[in-house]
Parts: sequence; structure tokens; C-alpha cells
Amino acid sequence: MVNLEETSLERMEALLSHSAMGVHVLFDNQSIAKVLKEVSDDKDFYSFEKMKMVQDVMTALIAKKTYFEKMAYLQALDTESYQMLVRAYFHIVENTVRANHEHSH
Repeated sequence: MVNLEETSLERMEALLSHSAMGVHVLFDNQSIAKVLKEVSDDKDFYSFEKMKMVQDVMTALIAKKTYFEKMAYLQALDTESYQMLVRAYFHIVENTVRANHEHSH
């Protein structure tokens, strides 16, 4: 029997692999552009409080089993948590793409 953490990790890996190919199933392009356009400096992103918030929000997102549960969770987030999650998500996607690119050479 596969445990819940392994299942959640597999779901997250599937989302990241789709995102690495440009398919962002959790975020619409307009929201992504808006959040990323507003970022001029990542210094605020790396404070302990922000990283803890991102970790909590990401953990809760990953724990949602279905796409609809994930979407409902995202829609219920306050603006700051949503923006931090989008930023964190795309940092992860970017690092995943970079790591996979380096492994292929």
C-alpha cells in the first residue's frame, strides 16, 4: 500500500513535469503574469516568515487529493498567500527545468 506522502509527492511531481512543459493546470496565465509582473525583487520572498507561510500553503495544497479540491483551496487563499505560492511554485518549476536540462548534457 502506498502511503499518503508518496502519493502526494507523486501528484506534485506530475504537476511540476506538466508545468515544466508550459502546462500550468493550477494557475491561469493571467494570474501568473500578474503575480510575476509585480515582483521586482525577491529579497522579501526569503524571509523566515514568508518561507514558513509558503511551506504551509504548499503543504496544504499538495495534501488536496483532487484537482477540484486544489482549485477550491487556491481560490480561498488570501491575496498574499496566493501570490507567494505562485512565486514559490515557479521557482520550483524553474529549478526543476534547470536541473533536468543540466542532467541531459
